[in-house]
Amino acid sequence: MKVSVELFGVAREFSTKAHLDFELVENSSIKDLRNQMIDFVDLNFRGNETFKKIIKSSAFCSSDDKIVSDNYKIVKKQNFSIIPPIGGG
Repeated sequence: MKVSVELFGVAREFSTKAHLDFELVENSSIKDLRNQMIDFVDLNFRGNETFKKIIKSSAFCSSDDKIVSDNYKIVKKQNFSIIPPIGGG
């Protein structure tokens, strides 16, 4: 299933677009999405440790404006936002 992540703050440096799209298997979790984003950084930014730290310390927000934990199950095509900590973590 396709999941779109809207980029805010310093996370906007991950793409020239305002979002990134990922393909996840059904019943994936936010932790799985976070790991895919880290894989994306490894592939596209030579494992930029600063970017990876941002992903690890960021909150994720669902399309209904609720902060979701790493164990939140993604059961359908959804949009999320990544909200980096203010000041870089």
